[in-house]
Amino acid sequence: MNWDVIRVVAILFVVSGHVTNLAPSLPGIEGYPFTLSVPFGTVTLLVLSGYFIAPTIRRRETGRWLRARLARLLPAYLVALLVVYLITRWAVVGFNGWHHEPGVLGILAADPVAPAGAAEHTRWPVPDLGDLLASILLVHEWDTEFFTRIDNSYWTLPIQVAAFTGTALLWRSRFRRVSPPVVLWTVLGISAACPILSLLVTSLPTASGLYYAHLFAAGVAIWLWGQHRLRTAQLLPMLLLSVILHAFRTGSPQLASVIGFTIMLGLICAAARGPDWNLRVLRALRRPITWLAGISYCLYLVHQQLGYIIARALSDAGISSGWLRLTLVLAAVILAAWLLTVLVERPAYRRLARRPAARTAVSPDRPATPAEARA
Repeated sequence: MNWDVIRVVAILFVVSGHVTNLAPSLPGIEGYPFTLSVPFGTVTLLVLSGYFIAPTIRRRETGRWLRARLARLLPAYLVALLVVYLITRWAVVGFNGWHHEPGVLGILAADPVAPAGAAEHTRWPVPDLGDLLASILLVHEWDTEFFTRIDNSYWTLPIQVAAFTGTALLWRSRFRRVSPPVVLWTVLGISAACPILSLLVTSLPTASGLYYAHLFAAGVAIWLWGQHRLRTAQLLPMLLLSVILHAFRTGSPQLASVIGFTIMLGLICAAARGPDWNLRVLRALRRPITWLAGISYCLYLVHQQLGYIIARALSDAGISSGWLRLTLVLAAVILAAWLLTVLVERPAYRRLARRPAARTAVSPDRPATPAEARA
C-alpha cells in the first residue's frame, strides 16, 4: 500500500501539471478553473525506479532481469508512441488550418500543406516519420532542435533504458564487489559534473541519462538503507545532494518543487523501513489507489499529448465549462491508460518476461510484493 500511495501521488502531480498548467499555453486550448504545477512527480517516479532496481536484480539472472525491465517499458511505449503519432498527424494538422495530401501517405508521412499567411503563433508542432523513427530508436533526445517530440513526456524512456542497461553491466562486472557507498558517490559525482560534460557534447548528459543518474542513485541508496546496509549518516548527504541537484535543474529553484521532492524522499524512506500505512482514509481508498497505481505507467504515456488534443477538441466543440472539460480530459486519458495496461503492458510483460525458462523471478524464500512486481 505504501508504494501505491507514493506512486499515485507522484503521477497525479505529473498529470495535474501538464493538464492544468501547460495545456492552456497551446493555441486554442481554454484554461481551467485552477492550475496545479509543482514539478516533482516525474523525478519521484525515477527515484522509485532506482529503488526497485536493487531488490529485483538480486532475484534474477542479469540478462533475464534486463529483459523483464525492458518488457515492462517498451511494448506499451511503442504502442502508445504509434497511437499518439497517428492521432497527432490526423488532428493537429487540422488544428493548424492545414491539410494533408490525399491518401494514407499524406496522413502518415507527407508534409502537410499550410495555407498562405498561416500565423506562426497558432501552429502546433507536427512530427514526421523521421521523428517517429527517432523515438522508436530512443535517440530523439540527442537533438531536440532537429527532432520534434511526439510527446513531451517521452524524454524519460531513453533515461530509464540507459539506467537499467548500465545497472546490468555494472552488476555483471567487477564493480559489483565495490563498496556500495563508493559506487553511489561515483554516480552522484558524475551526475553533478554533467554541466561540465555538456561543454564537450551539449546533449550527452541529458540524452545518455547521466544528468538524472542521481535520482536512480538516491533510490538505490534508500533501498540499501532500508535493508540496514547503509548508515543514516551516509544516506542523508546523498539525499541532500539529490535535492540540491533537483533544485537547480528545474530552471530557477522553485521552493514548492524542492519541498515536494524532499517530502516524497521522506515518504520513500518511511515506506522502506516502516510498516504498511494503515490510516483509515487509506484503507477506505485502498482499491482505487491500487488500481490507479497499477495503470500509472500507461497513464504517464498517454496523458500529455493525447490530453492536449482532447482538450483542444473540446474547446473547439464549444464546451465552455472548465470543470466539465477537465473532467472529460481526465476521464479520457485514464480510460486510455487502462486500455493500454490491460491490452498491451500486462500481456506483453507476461509473454516476454515470464517464459517457462525464466520462472526464477522470485526467490523461493520471499514472494515479490505487488509494488516490486510492477517496478
